[in-house]
Amino acid sequence: MRLTHATFPSMRRTLVNTSNTSALARGLHVLRELVDEGSPLTATEIARRIGVHQSSVSRILATLTEVGYVRKTPDRRFAPDFGVLSLMSATTWFPLIRKPRAAMEAISSAHPGLDVTLCVLWRGEMIYFLRTGSTIGTVDFGAGFPVHLSAPGLRMLVDLPENEALEILRQSRNRYGWSGTAAVPATEEEVLAFARANVEYDVLVVSEWGFAGMVGAAIPIKTDEDHPVALALTGDVGIADPPTLRLWLHDARRVVEASLAAR
Repeated sequence: MRLTHATFPSMRRTLVNTSNTSALARGLHVLRELVDEGSPLTATEIARRIGVHQSSVSRILATLTEVGYVRKTPDRRFAPDFGVLSLMSATTWFPLIRKPRAAMEAISSAHPGLDVTLCVLWRGEMIYFLRTGSTIGTVDFGAGFPVHLSAPGLRMLVDLPENEALEILRQSRNRYGWSGTAAVPATEEEVLAFARANVEYDVLVVSEWGFAGMVGAAIPIKTDEDHPVALALTGDVGIADPPTLRLWLHDARRVVEASLAAR
């Protein structure tokens, strides 16, 4: 079964409201709340947000602090500690990072001035793998970007049921705001309608959308993952016109899918 965002509706609440939620799941949920926030939180603030009694959250925070995943700040708030960074070594386990690296770097070399990225839509959030470009080298992993400004994010939403796609856009708005150029519509419904109307030959191209002078294009990738995956090209709007970007992405998709299928 494909596990999409609909499988886990309102995940930030569902985890803690389930009667048989384990202590481990609650701990991970608290840690995720701290990571998402970007600034320290008190135990009271966390308890209110996730719907768990403050005494339970305090015990969880004490355990996470003891094992090095959370630290207490001088003003008695809590923030992620270095233990969170130690988990980054787990990226080597993911085929989307390991297998297509050479293919992604070859695509980047063939299109100077453009960044090439593999993207996953995971429970309503964008995760970027192997972002590769002449000026940045190859970055294994990145996350935390507004879905409505992401060409691959919008391309993956196009293939989802409308209610699910709109809910992802709403949660992204709540998390990151609704920035962008004047080209970006004001509502989730308008953004989704624009994306669906502008997919041609399986590719979505958005020009000067998130940033002036920039273009993004994305195409879906077939993988063994249980989440949608897309391949994206981004760069200066003057590098290539939309038909050329579509052609390049179709060629690049064949190369990346072949690398993922290789033993």
